[in-house]
Amino acid sequence: MSKKKTFASAAFLLILTILALLIPFLINNVDACGRRHHPHKPRHPPLGKTLIKHFVYPDGSGIGPCLEVTLWNDEQLYTAHTDETGTITFAGIPDGTYTLSWSWQGVEMRESVELRCTQLVWEFTNELPYWTVVKTFYYNTEPPVPISHLKVTMNGYSGETDVTGTVVFSNVKAGSYTIEWIWGGETQTEGLEIGFATPTPVELTNYLPPKSWWRQ
Repeated sequence: MSKKKTFASAAFLLILTILALLIPFLINNVDACGRRHHPHKPRHPPLGKTLIKHFVYPDGSGIGPCLEVTLWNDEQLYTAHTDETGTITFAGIPDGTYTLSWSWQGVEMRESVELRCTQLVWEFTNELPYWTVVKTFYYNTEPPVPISHLKVTMNGYSGETDVTGTVVFSNVKAGSYTIEWIWGGETQTEGLEIGFATPTPVELTNYLPPKSWWRQ
C-alpha cells in the first residue's frame, strides 16, 4: 500500500471517529458532562408598551367615564375613552414620542409622552381643575336690582348671595346638579349639567319678581 493510500485511509478513519463523537450531542443535546440541554427557543420581538393614564381632580378622585383621549404621532393614531375610574389604557404601543390630547372645560389640552424600552408599562397621572359655578339673582325690575342674603343650595353645596346678588360654588366636579332656593314661600329649582367640555366659570342669572308682587 502506498503512502498516499495510507494517509487517505487514516484521514477517513479520523473523520468517522469525529462524527461518531458528535452525533450523540447533535441528536440528544448532551454536553461533554452528559447533561441534557433543551434546544434554544427563538426569541420573539418585544411586545409593544402599555400606556396607562389616570385623570383625577385635585382631591385625587377620578374624573369618571367618557373623556375622549387621543394618542398620536406622525405614523399612528389611537382614540379611546376613560373608564369609571377616570383611567384610559393604550396597549401595544411601539417605542417613540407621542402626544396625548383631550378637551377639558372647552380648552384643548396636550401632553407629550416618551415610551422607551426601559419598561413595558408606562403610567401617568394628570390632575384636572374643578369648575366654578357663579349664580346671580336680580329683582325683575327696570333697572334690575341685586337680591342679597338669598340662601341657595346645589347638591350639597350651600351659600348666600352677597350685595351683588351673587353666590359662588367652588370645587365643582362634572355631573348633573339641581340648584334650589325659596322665593315667594315656594321652593324654586333649576337644573345644571356640567360636562367635560363645559367652560368655567359657569355663570347663571335669574330674574325674580319683587316681594310686593307676592301679595297681589
